[in-house]
Amino acid sequence: MSGPGRRGVTGGVRGTTRVYGILGDPVAHSLSPAMQNAAFAAAGIDGVYVPFPVAAADLAATMTGLFAVGVAGLNVTVPHKEASARLCVALRPRARACGAANTLIRTPRGWVGDNTDGAGLVASLAERRFDPRGKNVLLIGAGGSARSVAHAFARAGTRLLIVANRTPQRAVDLVATLRRRDAYAADLRVLANPEVLGRLDLIVDCTSTSLGSGVLPPIRFADTRRDLLCCDLMYGKTSRFLAAAHHAGRRTVDGGGMLLHQGALAFTLWNGTPAPIGAMRRALGRATRRASAR
Repeated sequence: MSGPGRRGVTGGVRGTTRVYGILGDPVAHSLSPAMQNAAFAAAGIDGVYVPFPVAAADLAATMTGLFAVGVAGLNVTVPHKEASARLCVALRPRARACGAANTLIRTPRGWVGDNTDGAGLVASLAERRFDPRGKNVLLIGAGGSARSVAHAFARAGTRLLIVANRTPQRAVDLVATLRRRDAYAADLRVLANPEVLGRLDLIVDCTSTSLGSGVLPPIRFADTRRDLLCCDLMYGKTSRFLAAAHHAGRRTVDGGGMLLHQGALAFTLWNGTPAPIGAMRRALGRATRRASAR
């Protein structure tokens, strides 16, 4: 399953085609295949990227099996990011720091985990002219994506970083890994605390509630600054969180930009070459429009 080609996936799958994929549950909604296959075609790489629906109980066997058959690289999405990190033979600094992996790199020894989520979000926010440095940020959730984002924001120099989670201990555990005096854990009651809400520059929903796994408590947007930016890491259809923020006149951004930039970073990690980000952006836009029309 190795060997570069000239036509990418558009030339058809052959015996030399490198196979890449994404592990998740659910995973059918993912737009990563459209984006990465466009990247392979634009870069002239003989590769194909496919979704692999994987239950939690089958993750270890799946990672072992896909490595055994020569799969060249993997992404990992909800809910496997933390578990996949524990199953890697080694972790690169970003994944080791946050204890979660969203990108698996093939090495002779086995899968090595990295995490491009946080860097991808920071790059996406930069396109919206938002720099986390010196800002007050609230993250909702404490799973694999939240862990990566929290560490990326800490590296970027946030002034205040609050992690709120339905299970407070998970927020406490995440904040402990940051080793920063300006990072705090909270439960979801903070979403109705006017003193906290009035100080925020950014709220990021790192949960998977838009995929049907629970509902966030209502946020009192009337208590927030009018220039507050609200971000949901999910993409596609507008989440209730972003819909409420928009209705309140607050700025909003979904996870499409983060998906693009974390995917471009993964492409480079797998192939050692710069990602054709323009082709990826166009493919992602087309796929998003098709998904929205359904």
